[in-house]
Amino acid sequence: MPVLWEIHKVHHSSAELDWLANWRFHVFEIAVYRSLLYAPLGLLGFSGEALFAYGVWNTAMGHFAHTSIEIPVGRLRYIFNSPEMHLWHHVHADAGPINRNFGVTLSVWDWLFGTAYMPGHAPARLGFVGDESYARTWLGQTLQPIRTWLRL
Repeated sequence: MPVLWEIHKVHHSSAELDWLANWRFHVFEIAVYRSLLYAPLGLLGFSGEALFAYGVWNTAMGHFAHTSIEIPVGRLRYIFNSPEMHLWHHVHADAGPINRNFGVTLSVWDWLFGTAYMPGHAPARLGFVGDESYARTWLGQTLQPIRTWLRL
């Protein structure tokens, strides 16, 4: 969705992928995505403890997926995401296929729905089309999606 992509671009503006990139996101993104996840789960009766445990697990897996350390996961790659796989989610359109490897924690959905891509080497470039002119400061990246939305 173009509106959501505008806030997700902040996360994709990192030229290098490391565990800190997992913390690089627009404040609206965390509010929207977590509301869409935790509110229904809470309404379905999941306990606060279960939701907290899920949050801790998801954050740890996000750090793992965004690390720059090469850690082979073997056949577990068909279930859990890995740095080798998630790197291709951040690929620039000039360096490989985009819209791949959406899972942060689980890769099984990408394998099932045909969006998995793992060629065995790292992409030459990360980012998105137009990232060279994207804001670099925290304030600039916070305001950039809002400016774009107003133009839409």
